[in-house]
Amino acid sequence: MTPADEVTFAAELRRLRGQLTLRALARRANCSKSIISDLEHRRRTPTPRIAGALDKAVGADGTLVALADAERQRASERAAPTAPDSAVDGLLREWDIVLRRNFLKGTSAATAALATGLGITTDLDGDSRDLLHAHQDLRAVHGRLDNLRGAQAVYRQAVDHHQQILAWHASATGAERQRLAALASDTGGFVGFLTYDLGQAELAATHYRDAAAHAQEAGDVSSCTNLLGQMSRILADLGHYDRALSLADRALHLAGTRAHPAVRSWLHAVRSHHHGCLGAGPAARGDLGTAWTLLERADDGEKPPYIGYLSTAELNKWTGHTMLRLASTAPKLIPAGRAALDEARADWPAAIVRGSAEVLSASAGIYRVTGELDAAAGLATRAVAVATKTGSARNLRAALIAQALISTDS
Repeated sequence: MTPADEVTFAAELRRLRGQLTLRALARRANCSKSIISDLEHRRRTPTPRIAGALDKAVGADGTLVALADAERQRASERAAPTAPDSAVDGLLREWDIVLRRNFLKGTSAATAALATGLGITTDLDGDSRDLLHAHQDLRAVHGRLDNLRGAQAVYRQAVDHHQQILAWHASATGAERQRLAALASDTGGFVGFLTYDLGQAELAATHYRDAAAHAQEAGDVSSCTNLLGQMSRILADLGHYDRALSLADRALHLAGTRAHPAVRSWLHAVRSHHHGCLGAGPAARGDLGTAWTLLERADDGEKPPYIGYLSTAELNKWTGHTMLRLASTAPKLIPAGRAALDEARADWPAAIVRGSAEVLSASAGIYRVTGELDAAAGLATRAVAVATKTGSARNLRAALIAQALISTDS
């Protein structure tokens, strides 16, 4: 078969869509019309998720999924002889330097996880596509449990699951290996978040580092830059504001326009906080404006599951965080910060219990700045209760600091 005769994803999608309108197919596949149009005109590469959704929507019985896998595999093979992405490689090397400078020398994330004694399943049976979807569903369930009950309720299961994915990835080849690298990036990043929430910054950083390497292998710039943003957040929480800002800058440069709008929105929100920590008000406000603009494009049907929590409540939380950081040098921003945090609390999803502690602590801080100490104390007490219930060492530390500052002012 010559290249001209080769059946492409775009051509097959157009054929299978037939007389069905873009709007009707978009409803069936739960995505936007623009995505389908871009795919049919080869302006974007089909991701596994959207390929599966469209395959099901048009009754292709796996044809579209297979074509999407083949196209990603060919793209990977074409790129293989060239040098690796120097921007990603440079960031990962810098990440290694950050780890050595800011944390005690420790074992790799993989070694540390193995040390828990959890079993690894290597002989995974069943159809690989169905099995992959089952593992994706399991990752989603772990995420919901974390939101409801905290990291302590799901940590061991999540680490075990990640190890199963790593074992499968090690034995896979071709398109399956690439898809598993994407899943390993997701499960590894989730384990990194859980680890940090439990107060283990060094181990969390190594988990994030390993997950970013898997994202690079998968060619997933959205996942890679999201993980860089998570690492910058750890650095900021530990007081390394300059390095946190530098890492967020590099992540956004790497993201460009290729990363998903939801990831870029969150990265700008996080960088606004880093600017706020350094007293850079104009830069912080500029980032917040960009974050809100990108939020309007976030729900396009391909929003990655690891950034599924992005919402107006999440951005209001980061707006409040940033304004609180700028309060000492720009007190005129305090009312806007308070209003944002009030809105975040009012709109906070009931299913994200653990995360509400962070909003409550930030609200306590900004109410303290306005002199409303009784209200601030009540919010801090609630934050301590939620952090204690969900076993979040990270949130408990922030809540206790807020309580101590309020007590000092009383």
